[in-house]
Amino acid sequence: MNRKQVAIPSFKIEDKTGKKTAKDFHSHLGYEIVWVKHGEAKFIFEEKVYHVKKDQVLFFKSTEFHKVRLLEDQVYERVVIMFTDDFLLSNQPILSKFRQLLDDLPVPHCLLHLFMWRKGPFRHIMDKLLREYNDIHSWGQKSALELYLAELLLYLSREIHTSFEPHPSQNTLPKNERVELQERILKEINVIWCTNWQLEELAEKLHFNKYYLCHFFKKEFGMTIHQYILQRRIYEAKKMLIDTKISINDLAQQVGFSTASNFIRCFKKYVNMTPKQYRDEKISNGL
Repeated sequence: MNRKQVAIPSFKIEDKTGKKTAKDFHSHLGYEIVWVKHGEAKFIFEEKVYHVKKDQVLFFKSTEFHKVRLLEDQVYERVVIMFTDDFLLSNQPILSKFRQLLDDLPVPHCLLHLFMWRKGPFRHIMDKLLREYNDIHSWGQKSALELYLAELLLYLSREIHTSFEPHPSQNTLPKNERVELQERILKEINVIWCTNWQLEELAEKLHFNKYYLCHFFKKEFGMTIHQYILQRRIYEAKKMLIDTKISINDLAQQVGFSTASNFIRCFKKYVNMTPKQYRDEKISNGL
């Protein structure tokens, strides 16, 4: 969870080679499109894990609870696009169709493989977006970016239709046992994250030694199970503070904290403001 409040741009595209990524699970407004040009990265959602490799494209709703985990000693070159609903001011109908396609999938994220015969058109669109975005003196830049982004969304939407059946097992390439194990652990944790859970009980459900479970989780996801659950609780609390009028005391209980004071302390540590301040700020901004 980001500890600082970061302003999300309405549109941004970057060709990145560095290995700097968000340390914790996080979420924000809008959508992300990630094209891996070289290397590999692990994208972890609530109950899905994608090992995204060269010539694969992952796109998803950024409001989803997610984290990127990089492999050690490996180059990771990618193009990342971030945009929000309000960027396409001309109300391009393709945005509505793209959003609906994601909503209709079992999970609001999708992985595509750019086979040789598909790579050319996709790369052409991405190159246009990168050139236009980086040319700050380009006349009509905003309109051009809108047009090229709409073209990209059309491309991705057609790929969803032609490449995938609406079933979770067909949203990715065939899984190996390690990915299946990662997802099985996440599914079990996502059942108990808001309860007074015990590590021993969780390990027993998964038929693991508790020490092995802790070691495996830390190695695969870059954090402890306790850290993951805390970040999940803060994520859910932020949504409830915006979407409901529930009291802070009741909210703390619903997301698994023993006391409201403990919830307020943890929330402030991760978000840099109290739950009340967060709710008031979002209401004043019309969110």
